[in-house]
Amino acid sequence: MQKKNYNILIVDDIEDNRRIVEGILKINGYKTVCVSDGMSALRMVKKNSFDLILLDIMMGEMSGLEVCRYLKVDPENSNIPVIFLTANSDRDTITKAYKVGGSDYIKKPFYKEELLARVETRLSLRDYEKNLEETVAKRTQEIHETQVQLMHILGSVAEGHSEETQYHVKRVAAFSYKLAVLYGLDEQEANLLKDASFLHDIGKIAIPDSILHKNGVLTNSEYKKMKEHVTLGADILKKSHLPLFKAAKIVAEQHHEKWDGTGYPKGLKGENIHIYGRIVAIADVFDALSFKRAYKDKWQKNEVLSYMKDMSGKHFDPKLIELFFDNIDDFLKIYNLHVQKIELDNKYNVRKRKSIMDWLLQRR
Repeated sequence: MQKKNYNILIVDDIEDNRRIVEGILKINGYKTVCVSDGMSALRMVKKNSFDLILLDIMMGEMSGLEVCRYLKVDPENSNIPVIFLTANSDRDTITKAYKVGGSDYIKKPFYKEELLARVETRLSLRDYEKNLEETVAKRTQEIHETQVQLMHILGSVAEGHSEETQYHVKRVAAFSYKLAVLYGLDEQEANLLKDASFLHDIGKIAIPDSILHKNGVLTNSEYKKMKEHVTLGADILKKSHLPLFKAAKIVAEQHHEKWDGTGYPKGLKGENIHIYGRIVAIADVFDALSFKRAYKDKWQKNEVLSYMKDMSGKHFDPKLIELFFDNIDDFLKIYNLHVQKIELDNKYNVRKRKSIMDWLLQRR
């Protein structure tokens, strides 16, 4: 163990005791800081990072037990292990020491070998716990990233196997995130909604391609079949209890509900529609109208914005629409960035296809 890397706080109101403990630790390669009272200890912990605290129990105005209690309710310092140094080793005192969060205790007077063994053991355990926490956090992040990647893949598949509809889910995610932040959702929840929105049309994987890719207006029976994608999507996603998929279920089921209650599948009205559904509804319609689809031409930007404004209080949550228009430049910036990306991707794909054709011709 690299002892020079450890910083230990020694707290004792008797100078000789502090000097003895400090001498033993320093000669064995530990860095130490000494203070003589509880308040000084708490101030020192606020200013510095310590790996271990050696804490006398019987001190003046504030006992070691009180110091430890304060440390353990502070999230920033609660993980610092505390070893009590005490001349009073009766059962009641030791019980209290453990109850306030102490990790161990050493009875005074002690042998230097005992002190060093207890310190080294406690630091080794702290390192093990820290490494375990980091490993769990890393694995948790990897699992989350896998879930997000899966959502992106499934979202693209559900949108009909075309480049344009794959771009659609990416833009809906970007618009949804922006509106969620403006609405006041915190960063974590806004990102959750952004990732969940990729699956807003997951139910379309069960819709026949003849309907999904029809070049023209759907018949009444075809439209009725198309509307089933919201309940189909919710049924697919309800089997998972993971937060990301639970959010995706809400989005899939409610993004076609309307503020005035005329939407589907349940005819929910106003704030009975989850905020996720209300946000994605605006993002989905704004994008769908702004780009060419198999069944319609691209609308002009002024036509899109005029329709969005007219639908306030009808299709859309009026507060969200107000936020949308108050920050329209930000949404148009997202729109323009994605248009530029499509153009760059198209140029790249043309060059790629040309290179392949040239290679094939050379092989003939």
